[in-house]
Amino acid sequence: MYGEEAGRSRWRGTDWLLMLLLTLFAGITSFWDLGNRTGPQTFWKPGAAGEGFIVDFGEVRRVDRLNLYEGPGAKGKTKIEVSTDGGEWHPWLEVEHKTNRVFTWKREDQTVTARYVRFVALQTGYRLYEAAFFAQGERTPLPVADIRPVGEPGTASEGDGRLVFDEQDMAPYRPDYRNSMYFDEIYHGRTAYEFVEKIEPYEYTHPHLGKWLLSFGVRWFGMTPYGWRFMAAVAGTLMVPVFYAAARGMFGRTRYAFLATLLLVLEGFRLVHSRMANVDIFGVTFTIVMFYAMHRYGLTSWRYGGFSRSFRWLALSGLFLGLAASVKWNYLYGSAGLAVLLLIALLRRRREMRVYAERGFVRRMALTLLACVFFFVVVPAGIYAASYTPYLQATSADDGIKDLWRYQKQMYDYHKGVKEVHPYSSRWWTWPVMARPVWYYGGQDLAPGQAQSIAAIGNPAVWWGGLAALLAVWMLGLPRRDPVAVTLFVAYMSLYVPWAVSPRTITFLYHYFPMVPLLILAAVWMMRWMEETRPRGRRATALFVGTAAVLFVWFYPVYTGITVSRPWMDVALRWLPSWGF
Repeated sequence: MYGEEAGRSRWRGTDWLLMLLLTLFAGITSFWDLGNRTGPQTFWKPGAAGEGFIVDFGEVRRVDRLNLYEGPGAKGKTKIEVSTDGGEWHPWLEVEHKTNRVFTWKREDQTVTARYVRFVALQTGYRLYEAAFFAQGERTPLPVADIRPVGEPGTASEGDGRLVFDEQDMAPYRPDYRNSMYFDEIYHGRTAYEFVEKIEPYEYTHPHLGKWLLSFGVRWFGMTPYGWRFMAAVAGTLMVPVFYAAARGMFGRTRYAFLATLLLVLEGFRLVHSRMANVDIFGVTFTIVMFYAMHRYGLTSWRYGGFSRSFRWLALSGLFLGLAASVKWNYLYGSAGLAVLLLIALLRRRREMRVYAERGFVRRMALTLLACVFFFVVVPAGIYAASYTPYLQATSADDGIKDLWRYQKQMYDYHKGVKEVHPYSSRWWTWPVMARPVWYYGGQDLAPGQAQSIAAIGNPAVWWGGLAALLAVWMLGLPRRDPVAVTLFVAYMSLYVPWAVSPRTITFLYHYFPMVPLLILAAVWMMRWMEETRPRGRRATALFVGTAAVLFVWFYPVYTGITVSRPWMDVALRWLPSWGF
């Protein structure tokens, strides 16, 4: 019964073996073809309008493509002109530098014949890391014979035109996710780099713990696709043993811990977000721990020394609440659920002490609430404030902790003011049925009849089957006050319902990510119930897990960006008209 001492059996060798095998599989799928381990590192930064350089091929050449790779800088404009003799110049391209070009190879396909190409900054504020010219059908950049500067450099200039052509071996003919940022990587991965280099951070719309964690991959592997995605892949892999431990503690049996974790490994959302520089993978992992710790607190009796031992679960829950809230605000929604679970636990403790005619409930409750002030207010607030350390170290403003409140107001004003229409946004009531996945990346310049996509889409078996299981768990488990059912209900509602009243009107399916582990736990709860009450329960379990495995393989190309035929993408993978990828 909910509220009695948790008789959790110790892990056996089988637990460790299964957990390690699942973690290994998750790690392989997360890191496999994650991204290039090299990328341009040197750059030219114009400091004044009119500054530039001239590229000389040594002879007149036909140019069909120009690829540009840019760094931090959300503004600026470059005029590119061509000439065959160096005397008469003709306009070729005008490039506007925007945020979506950061650490991303952008191609300009416009054929021209020239010996000389002149780059001139019309507006400054950008960094040009590398440029490469290509002729049609050739995958190697055209050789450059000479580069000479033009115009007067400004006081803020860095480098020169030679640095734009010093890493030609890293220039791809076809840009794709392996060599470029995509979707919100241009914010989170970029900020991680800015933390490392102590550059004024561009992104301020979320707390900074997640971006600080991403920065470790940049420190270790450089500002490369592999580097800026490395820590997300680590987190997505470590989510597996964390979830195994939580499921083992909730169900008390190796079988159900294995089934739950296997479904997590087969879940598309976890895999997609393990393979990109996105901070949600950290927040969801922290959320699993904070709710599981509170669940275990509710199962810990105060008798026979349990009162003092119970504080470790409160401390763990509060610690991971602080970590989750320091990644994104929406994980803070779960704090209401933690409060409800705490209240339920205290009411159970009161009943328990009455049954055993024990005294001292008021004193113990007072001590517990006092400890909660520290664990759930002081500790999270300290972690949250500390998450701004890399931001303050990188900003050029003379700011400090005293400005923390102003940062929060700016953040709130930003999210409240998000009104732009986005083609892949979706409202909160459509999330449970996965009506509108977010198209993160679409491959271009592919062979005719081919398609390449990465989308935030889950495993249909887990999402739809898990949703049905969740509703069934509430119907079957809540009347019996089943501890897992109560935790799943409170956690799900606290994470989901606030989106109905959120001031932000442009929302996305990935905001539903924290609820996905709860769907999996609900599915396993139903597996256990059916196996205990139905003669063919194990067959139902095998059918569900087998379906999830098949669909994981089926949708794997959309999880990882594998190129497939266009008919397969349009017919086999796009099940609903609203699935636009």
